[in-house]
Amino acid sequence: MDCVRVEDIVPSVNILDMAISDPEIHSVIFDLTKSIAGHSDLETLCEAMAASLRRVVNFDDLGVALHDPDRNEFRLHALSTSRPRPQEIPIPAGGNPLAEWVWREQRPLVLASLEEETRGGDVIRIAREGGVRALIVVPLSNGDKRLGFLGFGFVQPYQPDEHVLQFLQRVASEFAVAVDGYLARNALQKERDRIHALFEITTALVSKLPMDELIHEISSQLSKVAAHDAAVLVRLDKTTGLVHLSGLDSPGGVPFEREETSGSAEGLPAGEAIRTRQPVVTSVVDFDRFYSPLYRELVDRGFHSACSVPLISGDEVIGVLDLIRREDPFRHDEVQLLTQVGRQVAIAVENSLAYREVSELKDRLAKEKLYLEEEIRLDQNAGSMVGESPAFRAVWRSIQIVAPTDSTVLVQGETGTGKELVARAIHDLSARSKRSFIKVNCAAIPATLLESELFGHERGSFTGAHAQKIGRFELAHQGTLFLDEIGEIPLELQPKLLRAIQEQELERLGGNRTIHVDVRFVAATNRNLKQMVDEGKFRSDLYYRLNVFPLTVPPLRERRDDIPLLVRYFAQKHATRMKREIEEIPSTSLDALTRYEWPGNIRELQNVIERSVILSPGRVLQVALPELPLAPATRSRTGAMGEAAERDRIMHALQQCGWRVAGEDGAAAMLGMRRTTLQSRMQRLKIERQYK
Repeated sequence: MDCVRVEDIVPSVNILDMAISDPEIHSVIFDLTKSIAGHSDLETLCEAMAASLRRVVNFDDLGVALHDPDRNEFRLHALSTSRPRPQEIPIPAGGNPLAEWVWREQRPLVLASLEEETRGGDVIRIAREGGVRALIVVPLSNGDKRLGFLGFGFVQPYQPDEHVLQFLQRVASEFAVAVDGYLARNALQKERDRIHALFEITTALVSKLPMDELIHEISSQLSKVAAHDAAVLVRLDKTTGLVHLSGLDSPGGVPFEREETSGSAEGLPAGEAIRTRQPVVTSVVDFDRFYSPLYRELVDRGFHSACSVPLISGDEVIGVLDLIRREDPFRHDEVQLLTQVGRQVAIAVENSLAYREVSELKDRLAKEKLYLEEEIRLDQNAGSMVGESPAFRAVWRSIQIVAPTDSTVLVQGETGTGKELVARAIHDLSARSKRSFIKVNCAAIPATLLESELFGHERGSFTGAHAQKIGRFELAHQGTLFLDEIGEIPLELQPKLLRAIQEQELERLGGNRTIHVDVRFVAATNRNLKQMVDEGKFRSDLYYRLNVFPLTVPPLRERRDDIPLLVRYFAQKHATRMKREIEEIPSTSLDALTRYEWPGNIRELQNVIERSVILSPGRVLQVALPELPLAPATRSRTGAMGEAAERDRIMHALQQCGWRVAGEDGAAAMLGMRRTTLQSRMQRLKIERQYK
């Protein structure tokens, strides 16, 4: 195009002639210098300059456009206007004749009227749509350093004289110094941010973070120096040649919801980065170049720019770090930074993969160890809970249901049925398993001391309180508090217990400070609390607060199928503790134990087996049978069948002992009977010594 000169502009109507004296110019320049001093951003610089200049030039809009050398275009960075701000658009330095002329000639351009102006493309069109009718464009340079230009807009056609243009050029020179300082500070801050980001990334890389946390930390730090909407870690499988997309992250808050996936690298920018071992920068214009459905999906979702940096460790490419964003393509300086980061990320990813492989191997070995331990235990063994009967399975299912919740559980059952084991199982299967399991036996603590034991006390709160004491409630914070024999709590203490359970807060004895706790409650009793409520011996509100999830543990007589398992478990447990070797348990003994009533339930059975292990010098368990009545079901079958089993049991013991009745090695000791009792039963069953 022909060079646009001021003298070529045709004067328009409403021309404002101005004559500015040197003192006025010096005064305005001095005020301008003071007004823009100390401002650290272009917006406030622009506002300050506009306020000073309007004393001389009656313009309506003032804009600052700076040159972007990476993209070779101008961008509007600041605007002072009293009207709605026009749309910001990039101005290509080589595609706009007006901007190109001002940038090349470094001379002011006056467009006195935009009505008939056809040059300038979208810039002139948008200016007209914004109500601008005249423009003055002044180059912005600091010495030989070209920065951009200033634009002055007028809502009426305007033709300045030569003095005004000279004045605006002088103003642009002064303003360019401030802009150059701003750009220098901005570049310095970017460099600081880059160094800081590299430091933070290095710190993250040396830590043993999982892959998803690692990519999140890298993405978060990179977003400070290389803006992006999503980051993807593409790992290369050396065996199959496929790539695995993982570690998806969205530091900019833009949703990037996509499941991790695997597939071929063909048709992806990551595939080209792997093949060429060089960064690949793509934009929407590369749609035909990359045909992968995943890439097309990204484009359809508005991700128009991407930078794929190969991750090279040693001589091998182990993957690609992909950063994608919706707006501008990645600049050269951003690609250089990402390439530098890629070398560090490659080492970290390789270490993370090795660490994960070791962790997976460790977990597998731990699971195998646990499996072998489970094999050693009996089926359905939950810690010290042993059983496989329908009654046991029903209890175990209830434990599994309620354990993950924080609900209060009321465990009911006869004495010795294992209510504490149920409470421990609930704790072990809950989210509080790594915290404390605190037990309080409400029946074993005197009523006068129970309140202090539960809630603690302050120093001097009563006689003998020489120091502050923390109660069981506070000890169980974030854990589980097991209140055994809850039915034995005194009636006068129950309101305070109810408040602590319901409100999760308490006060120490003698104190006035409210203490908040986070405790899961499990209570147990062998008494009928509902009946106690009816009799006025237990508060109804406390009962209903405890009875959120009632769980009844069946007595041993209702789970006879578990008795052989329990016998073997206790025999092995006590034999190991006593360093004995018990390899055989007579079937007749198991049958007799199964038929027994067991009024003391599992506790009684455990004691019987412990006594039997003590009395068994050899590898055969000599069961010391209890001398209490048989179960009702067994008594109903008394007759030939019952007597035959009893006769076989006694005959077996006599034969094992060489027909010795008394003494430590006698049959009476093996059967757990007194000598006279065994002799009486032998007479009744007509058992006589057999001689060979």
